[in-house]
Amino acid sequence: MALDKSQHRYGEYWLERIDLPINQSRQFKELIKHNIDVFWTVSTAARDGQAQPVAIPIAFGSFGIRVLVKNVADKAKLNTHLSLSELQKFKVLLGKDWPDVEIFEKSGFTVETCMDGLTCYRVLTNSTGRVFPRGIIEVIPEIRSFGDQRLSYNGKNLLLYPSTVYFYVNKEDNSLHRRLEYGLTQALKDGSLAALFYESSLMDELKKHFNLQSASVHQIGNPLIKSKKQLETVTQLQTELLKHLNYSPAR
Repeated sequence: MALDKSQHRYGEYWLERIDLPINQSRQFKELIKHNIDVFWTVSTAARDGQAQPVAIPIAFGSFGIRVLVKNVADKAKLNTHLSLSELQKFKVLLGKDWPDVEIFEKSGFTVETCMDGLTCYRVLTNSTGRVFPRGIIEVIPEIRSFGDQRLSYNGKNLLLYPSTVYFYVNKEDNSLHRRLEYGLTQALKDGSLAALFYESSLMDELKKHFNLQSASVHQIGNPLIKSKKQLETVTQLQTELLKHLNYSPAR
C-alpha cells in the first residue's frame, strides 16, 4: 500500500519477498548489511537507534494486546477472572531475543525463553503452569497452524501494554524511507490504512473469536518506549481496537 500510494511521486517499484526463518535480532543485522531493504517489527528505543523507523503504526497497537495461550490442562485455572498477581504465578514463555522479555520481567513475571515462537508452542504442549502471550491478531492463525489439541487460549484474562509496529529501513536508505513515509502518510490521511486493518478478513475473525465485553484486561508497562508522543499514539489506537471488540474499562 505504501508503495502504491507513493507511485505517482516516486515511480514504479519492484518487490521481492524473502522467506527466511531468521530471528528478530538477525533481521537488523541483515538490514545493516543491505541484504534486505525493509521489514516490519515491534519498535523499541534501541531498535530505533539501529535502523530508520518509518514512524507510522501499521498494526494499530494489536501486538500489545496479549492473549494467553495455554495448555488445556490449565483450563480450570485460567477460565476465570484472575488478578495480575494471580497471573504472575504462571511462567511466561517468550522468544529469547524478543523485546517482550524485558517487558514481562520488569512487570513481575518469571520468563522462560525459547529459541523461537514455534519452540514456545512445543514446550507449552508438554507442560502446565505456563502461558505464551501472543498478539491478539496472531493467536488464532498460529494455533490453527500448529494444530495441536492440547493448546487453547484464554479470553477472560488479557494483558495490555503499549506496543508499536513500524517498517524499518537501513539508516543510509533515505530515499526508501521518504517514499514509505509519504505513502503511509497518504494512506493514513485518506483512511485506507485503517480500512486495510478494520475491514479485513483478519478483523472479521477477531470479532468472531474475541468478544471482550466480560474480559479482564490487565495493563502493564513498556519501559522500551521512551517517546511520550509514541505512547500517546499507541494508547489511542489500542483503546479504539478494544472498543471494536466490545471492551469497556468502565464496565
